[in-house]
Amino acid sequence: MAVRTGREEGFLSRIRPLFPDGRLFFFRKLMRTKKGKIYDEPFFPGYVFLESAVLPEPAGLRKAEGFLHFLPKEGRPEPLYGTDLACIQSLARYGETLGFAPCVFDENDRIVIVSGPFKDLPGTVVAVNRRNQRVNVRLEVFNRVMVTGLTYYDVRREDWSADASAFLQKHGAAAYSREKAETARG
Repeated sequence: MAVRTGREEGFLSRIRPLFPDGRLFFFRKLMRTKKGKIYDEPFFPGYVFLESAVLPEPAGLRKAEGFLHFLPKEGRPEPLYGTDLACIQSLARYGETLGFAPCVFDENDRIVIVSGPFKDLPGTVVAVNRRNQRVNVRLEVFNRVMVTGLTYYDVRREDWSADASAFLQKHGAAAYSREKAETARG
């Protein structure tokens, strides 16, 4: 659901009673200033996710203060599936506040995150801040490109053979991950 940015937590407190058997998520990420102060900020600003066996009745939610629209915008809420669902489930396993996901690499390296909430997501390093041990990584999430800041540690360089590079250029990183997973399953 899309809700007013900055009012996600208030929206959640108002609609939680409507879903006693469902789980509502508003993801936040931990950040660190140059001076080392740690704070959090929204990971998907303006978006709230609902996990429920039954799709909600749109009329009740539309009346909630701060509600903007369901995704997609056609009117009724649509369930997530495929890589979108896998991404949200992976994030949810780590709770609503996403900690630091450490990394080791150089700019323009193709990487795979091996631990934390982004585990198994491939990406490309956009910028490296060695002093603060932080990097910006371009990821493909929800069929769009997103740049997120991570810390060093559990990220590894991906072994991109010529065949993998050609596949990536044609189909994108998310498709390459699916292909590797299917090959590993047999």
